[in-house]
Amino acid sequence: MQKKIIALAIASAMTVPAMTYAAEASVSGQVNMSVDIQKDGMAPQGTSNNLTSNQSRLIFKGSEDLGSGNSAIWQLDNRFNADTGTSSATGTSAAIWSGNTFLGMQSNTMGTLRVGIMDSAYKSSTRNLDVFFDVAGDNRAGVGAANGGGLLTHDKRYANAMNYNSPNMGGLSVAASTAFGSENAASGDTKASLYSLAGMYSMDAIYATLAYETLKYGTVANGTLTGAAGKETKALKVGAGFKTDAFTVNAVIERPTEKAGTAAAGVSTTNFYLGGSFALGSADSVRAAFTKRGATSGATNDAKQYAIGYAHDMSKATSVYVTYVKTTDNTTVPAAAADPSALSFGMKHSF
Repeated sequence: MQKKIIALAIASAMTVPAMTYAAEASVSGQVNMSVDIQKDGMAPQGTSNNLTSNQSRLIFKGSEDLGSGNSAIWQLDNRFNADTGTSSATGTSAAIWSGNTFLGMQSNTMGTLRVGIMDSAYKSSTRNLDVFFDVAGDNRAGVGAANGGGLLTHDKRYANAMNYNSPNMGGLSVAASTAFGSENAASGDTKASLYSLAGMYSMDAIYATLAYETLKYGTVANGTLTGAAGKETKALKVGAGFKTDAFTVNAVIERPTEKAGTAAAGVSTTNFYLGGSFALGSADSVRAAFTKRGATSGATNDAKQYAIGYAHDMSKATSVYVTYVKTTDNTTVPAAAADPSALSFGMKHSF
């Protein structure tokens, strides 16, 4: 439950005429930790016991009413490792605000425009369909992670980004994202480009989405838009969900294509996700998911992930859960892949 703070600042009357500034801000987040018993699936098999922080975060956000249905909005999102106290950001910068961090304008009639580091429209369109969101079994990681990552390969957060979200129009909404390809490009450099678009429909128990993203790397790197020069990746996906008080069923189909360069042939695959949960009462539920990463053209590298779990809500803010995840990976090149598994016992507190 968010704790609201009313922040008041009065400009000095000694230098300028007295002015009063009033804005609303709040602090929220979660601490999500688990003890994971992991088996690497190699021969001979290795086992390890780990304490894991699962997307623990601290979020400050606020808004200022500008009148006529318009507001200035901002958010600072810190992702951290609760087990070590360090930032969970990856890369050389290890950014403090590595989560969705932005400044923007919101209009009741025109929609919302934000700039900062944010999830793309493509990613945001289906994250709510993952029943193991941010814990073991998440469909973005764990499916042959050592051989190309999880299912939804374009589900990313981009720096130097600009996102637009339309108002809700009778259950239908549209989101679009782009990112600045380079802020330090020199003469002759080629900038990277990112374009992401999603349409969503949500009404009562039904949710459906169609999303597309295209990404091309340039000769000069720019944070999250870093890759081999000329490489192009595109992805199209459709997702749907049906949710009631008793059960939830979600599915996603994704078709990514990758090209090493403009003249290179595209390499495609088809990924699939099916997940659901069933309520055992007001505080208990079981959930299960199947994830399949299809083999890319001309290769043997398909993988499957099976996840099953149980969750108990101790209160509105605190829950405990147990999850078992098993991955089978058929990758044969460059080497035979392992078939790892994990048994996770976790606790999450939101505030």
